[in-house]
Amino acid sequence: MAEPTPATLPEVIVTPVRPGVFHIFNPFVRTHVLGDDAFVALLGELAGDGGGGAPAERAIRAVDATVSPFRDGLLGDPTGLDRDATLDGAPALDVAAAIELARKRQLVADDPKAYAASIGPRRNVLDRKRIGNIHQQVGEHVLLELRRRSVDEWWVDQKFTADRRGPREGPYRWVQGTFMDAVYDRDDLAEHTVLDFGCGPGLFTRLFASRGARVVGVDTNPDHLETARALCAEDGLTERVELHELALPVDEGLAALGDRRFDLIFLSDVLMFYFYSYDTRVELDPVALLRTLAGLLAAGGRIAVLEPHGTFWQHPWLGAPERPFTIVTEHRHRRTGVTPTLEELSRAAEAAGLGIVRARELVADDPAPGDRAQGFAAEFPLWWFLELGRVEGTG
Repeated sequence: MAEPTPATLPEVIVTPVRPGVFHIFNPFVRTHVLGDDAFVALLGELAGDGGGGAPAERAIRAVDATVSPFRDGLLGDPTGLDRDATLDGAPALDVAAAIELARKRQLVADDPKAYAASIGPRRNVLDRKRIGNIHQQVGEHVLLELRRRSVDEWWVDQKFTADRRGPREGPYRWVQGTFMDAVYDRDDLAEHTVLDFGCGPGLFTRLFASRGARVVGVDTNPDHLETARALCAEDGLTERVELHELALPVDEGLAALGDRRFDLIFLSDVLMFYFYSYDTRVELDPVALLRTLAGLLAAGGRIAVLEPHGTFWQHPWLGAPERPFTIVTEHRHRRTGVTPTLEELSRAAEAAGLGIVRARELVADDPAPGDRAQGFAAEFPLWWFLELGRVEGTG
């Protein structure tokens, strides 16, 4: 039985790299091939119904240019492109080998409907028919490629410096860190009460306390709390900080705080997990969480949400560093993404009796020439900051 002739997928994008060399990219699954004009011509012949027959034999030069988009962490280059790939010295391929490379990197598909169904979250850990959302892809990368058991520890390692005192160089430092340092000054926080929900190793707990606030930090990870406790002691902040392990479910865990009320409740990189859980066995409700937190607000208090941007986070970094562009492959329907849209956040807040008081999209300032990450983050916001307050007449 003859092997089926696959069809080139309509989302495949071809851009020139240099004369006779092309970058061929599937943005839905972030796979890349570097190929010559013969490889591009082959994809053209296979477009639609497969070109009506087997392509003619020829010599083709093409190489796989796909790498893990998570090898440098969640805020490394998410494009999945090996930018050092080259056709120099690449051996010639026959048509069958070129088609097999295109199949492997999902530039062509024998069954386009099955391919389309594969782009989405996995239903369970054994589901190999779907590529999974970003949470699930990260888990697989950490477990299978890095051979590490804890995704949580990997997340902390790639976000913070080794001593956990600050964010690592990169967008965490020169976007998120710079904004937080500027937005909360001593006049805003002096003698205010703050709940740092999901405080991790206490980066922002210490920021708030150093500026005069009295802070309660809660987290489900006791190791993070131990780190936060040690760093607060080193900074002489122990008297201003309480740290508590958060028992689940959240509403019962927070009940242990008693009748205390807070002027500010802060969440950083937390809320997305309540919209798109990292574990299909766990159901989390963002409305229930926000309603519980709203009940802990003092009069005039605010809930501050610092979250990955619902449009631009984890989208590819393309173009020249000083003129970046990106390809947005989803917005309403989260096939692989895990960040809620602004409307989803707003609807959850409304259902919890909250409204958006202010919103900011965080970008980098004065990017270094030629720095692709800074150039992208100066044009496209990687986080947004929302401040929520009680809507009069609710709650």
